[in-house]
Amino acid sequence: MKEEGIERLPGAHCYEFFATAPVFAQLAEAEPGTFYLTDFLLRHFERLVVVALGLDRHPELVGEYFRNYRRLIYLSQAPRPGAIEAARRIAERFGFAFEHRFTGYGELGTRLAGLAASEETLAWRA
Repeated sequence: MKEEGIERLPGAHCYEFFATAPVFAQLAEAEPGTFYLTDFLLRHFERLVVVALGLDRHPELVGEYFRNYRRLIYLSQAPRPGAIEAARRIAERFGFAFEHRFTGYGELGTRLAGLAASEETLAWRA
């Protein structure tokens, strides 16, 4: 990615850079069997999880796919009416304990703000 001038965000996945590495490590340590939702995944849950895994056609597979999960944590980035309730319904649907954490955009937000500031500085100097 260096060839293209792109720097990868730290962390293994979006859950870590939204929550920040220390917070995500605590969450994962406290309960390894955690299913994480972001705003994007919540909005597209039916298509990306239910349909993609065939649960709409074979609901009996829920127990197989999710047998090691105990809780669902919704890591929300922006307030949206009804989102917390929708996430809670997904947790109930799969029999998970529910937790909500507002993370904002975490490392992504910090990095984007830094890039925007540097772009503004470059534009100002030109």
